[in-house]
Amino acid sequence: MKPIWIYGVQSVRALLAARPAAVLELVAAAGGRGAREELWRRAAEVGVRRREARPRELDALCGVESHQGVAARAPLPPYVELEELGARAPHLLLALDGITDPQNLGAIVRSAEALGASGALWPADRSAGLSPAAHKASAGALEWLPVARVVNLARALRELKDAGFWIYGADPAGDRSSREIEFAEKRVLVIGSEGKGIRPVVEREVDFRVRIELAGRTESLNASVACAIMLFQATAGSAGALPGK
Repeated sequence: MKPIWIYGVQSVRALLAARPAAVLELVAAAGGRGAREELWRRAAEVGVRRREARPRELDALCGVESHQGVAARAPLPPYVELEELGARAPHLLLALDGITDPQNLGAIVRSAEALGASGALWPADRSAGLSPAAHKASAGALEWLPVARVVNLARALRELKDAGFWIYGADPAGDRSSREIEFAEKRVLVIGSEGKGIRPVVEREVDFRVRIELAGRTESLNASVACAIMLFQATAGSAGALPGK
């Protein structure tokens, strides 16, 4: 990938920790204090070229005003192959179907990495991809969570099933409760878009349709929030056995 501007304090901190050799330059607002001063020192320690800039220059470099006064020029993290993703332990993967908002994608990746998922996958089309906006929304988690981009998500799920994974689809009308189901040791959670849910062609590969029990009057959850709940319960509810056994 070509070098671009990755911005935001947490994103740049993770980038300097995970891939310092990939960073070509760090730019920070003049007179930076606190976190920006920390990143300035860290860049010097790993031999990254540094320079100060006015906020307007950072706005122009990053294309946004939410850069928090710091940006680093580097390639985005590379995608990995599906086979590599499936071989990682613990065997908890996340499949995203129709997540087109970079903010949602980043928030989901942040939850996935924090809650112990081993990777994520999504289709090359009808989906947000790696971008500076998603990187910032992930708070740098895209530096730590391996992700794969696949041509056909349904086919990728079939390949994972052949490798011993069980597929769980988040569905408000699901016939299993995420509180009660016993998740298999090798599991994939499928999260669909907020508007349309999981596409039928992908849902055909789902082994279990799982709903989140809601106690209040709110009828639905944001995709990233629903994903975090499912991830937590899939982690807590994994007993290394087939669901329902």
